[in-house]
Amino acid sequence: MSEATYQYDLAVIGGGAGGVAAAIKAGQLKGKVLLVESGDLGGLCMNRGCVPFAHFMIASRILGDLDLGRELGIKTERLTKDFKTLLQRQNDLLGFMRQGVAGMLKRNGVETVQGKGCIAGSGAVAVGEKTFTARAIIIAAGGRWAMETPGGALPGEVFSTSDLILASGDLPKRALLFGASPWSIEIAQFLRRFGSEASIATPEKSLLSSESKTIGTRLTKVLKREGIAIHTGAVISGVKKIKGGWSCEINDSKDKAALDFDALIHPDRIAALAGLGLETVGLDPLARFIEVNERMETSVKGVYAIGDAANPPKRHYSHLASSQGMIAARNAMGQNISFNQKAVPRVLFTRPQIACVGLTPRQAKDAGYEVATGSAALSMNPLGMILSQQEGAVEVVCDKKYGEVLGIHIIGESASEMAGVCAAAIQMEATVEELARIVFPHPTLSESIGDAARDCLAQIAPLR
Repeated sequence: MSEATYQYDLAVIGGGAGGVAAAIKAGQLKGKVLLVESGDLGGLCMNRGCVPFAHFMIASRILGDLDLGRELGIKTERLTKDFKTLLQRQNDLLGFMRQGVAGMLKRNGVETVQGKGCIAGSGAVAVGEKTFTARAIIIAAGGRWAMETPGGALPGEVFSTSDLILASGDLPKRALLFGASPWSIEIAQFLRRFGSEASIATPEKSLLSSESKTIGTRLTKVLKREGIAIHTGAVISGVKKIKGGWSCEINDSKDKAALDFDALIHPDRIAALAGLGLETVGLDPLARFIEVNERMETSVKGVYAIGDAANPPKRHYSHLASSQGMIAARNAMGQNISFNQKAVPRVLFTRPQIACVGLTPRQAKDAGYEVATGSAALSMNPLGMILSQQEGAVEVVCDKKYGEVLGIHIIGESASEMAGVCAAAIQMEATVEELARIVFPHPTLSESIGDAARDCLAQIAPLR
């Protein structure tokens, strides 16, 4: 097909965080852009994922602050928790956000089409009976719930996704969160603070097993103290119906346990590749996710993939999707930009929050680096003392030879807000000495990033 016959410079399949960012960036670059979305603009993150659950965790955080308030002399009497009011506020906010997304797309000249989009051969996207042509295509179709029964052959009606909480006006009295998704931890903590019994069962050897041991150990301690049961290395060996719910037997890394529950929530997700017409251009619709290079290009010229569709489940972050979307859009419009996978923050909005960027000490050693680590406890930070950050900590990982910062890992209040500094340090290949010399404001928790960097620097200074 000649350049003159294309209707659009770019067609984007999927209007979630990645697809919207890609479409807007291409529009800003004066491209003629088509965005196809079958559901609500904003995708999973805005409508049924990180935004509504961040809203829930704000409420959870306020409840967690009540203990600190009592220490500060603030007494609360006759506390009530109204989940329906929380849900109504959330739905109002989401409606406003969707309007905002639609407005931004319109202002940047992006044409939107409602419907299921799929590739219909080279340079073509079909939506129902209509076919549109574009010089480049970005697949931003997101992920889907992994509805395959967890842990064995269980009745399908036993388990649900986190949509259950969003769709119901009532919370389950007893919830079992099963799976490897870090979302399980957020949901369990929210449910527990709103009065539900909550248990976490994961097939992994520990919570957040791919993160620094410091982070996983400290968070596990907090959750157990709050009364959340944790089963690691877990497999569900059987389920039976009981009065008012279900009962299951869990084999974990230590023992067997019988758990009764009203809802088994399985929030794991995988790439949603079915029905996208990938086979029409030679891509595998049965793959775990679409392989791309640093330019977000697939193996097919002119076809890009981003976000959940192009990443393994543990990298399903909307900020990753939007960043990849902007990279893909710039390349689709003729630029030559690479995406830095190392600088992507991994964030969990638990209480305390988790924010990790770059390599853990173990990952750095496995990659062949001679590693130095430094740490700073938030309990020794002036603001951390005020906020009772007993489990808070910052860990810095660097290469001994050149001093390059390889990873920064934080557990504590406002960790997500500090993640930007950490991502910038790794993006710019900063040395630990440069990180140690940053002037952080006082009194703030961010000062502990500098403290951890100086602790790390002290280990490698004699080598210079």
